Amino acid sequence: MMEVLHQTFYRISNALLAPTLVVLLCLAAWIILMSGGLLRELASRRPVRQACRTARRRLQEGNPAAAVWECLAACPAGLPARLMREIGGSNHDPRETSKCLEDLESDVATALSKLTWITRTAPMLGLMGTLIPLGPALTGLATGDMSALSGNLVVAFTATVMGVLVGCLSFTLSTIRRNWYHRDLGDLEYIVHRLHESSP
Repeated sequence: MMEVLHQTFYRISNALLAPTLVVLLCLAAWIILMSGGLLRELASRRPVRQACRTARRRLQEGNPAAAVWECLAACPAGLPARLMREIGGSNHDPRETSKCLEDLESDVATALSKLTWITRTAPMLGLMGTLIPLGPALTGLATGDMSALSGNLVVAFTATVMGVLVGCLSFTLSTIRRNWYHRDLGDLEYIVHRLHESSP
């Protein structure tokens, strides 16, 4: 009975190796694409921050609400541009504007949760890719098959490196984007709140 269980678990474990490595490669490709998106977003950070600073300055100077909205609408990218697209033709109704801002915060949280998922999942898959080949490697060692031993050890250590690398990159991207979005959303919440206070 125990022998049957051992063989069953051994075969299931070996069958999981290929899917584990495929998913790990997909996550690596995904994180590379997201790194490119981060670089593209980095290029637009200056206009985004400039739009937020200008809008806050106009608020402090007592400019009309239309001038503040115009400043945000002129931003070509980033969260201010996304907020203005969400608002659309609502005529800046306070309730609609608040709902659009909540939707934007939800979208940001969803985007960041994907990076968090990759950060936690990639090292786990790397560990699975490490442990699964150790069984055949030990079998090769016991039977004197050095080629099987070395081949499985190469797969094991490569999976470890790939999983840790993907997790590290994902954590870095998540930290950078979380800081960016936290700052931008803070400014937008402040601006919208001040505009609502001043609206008749």
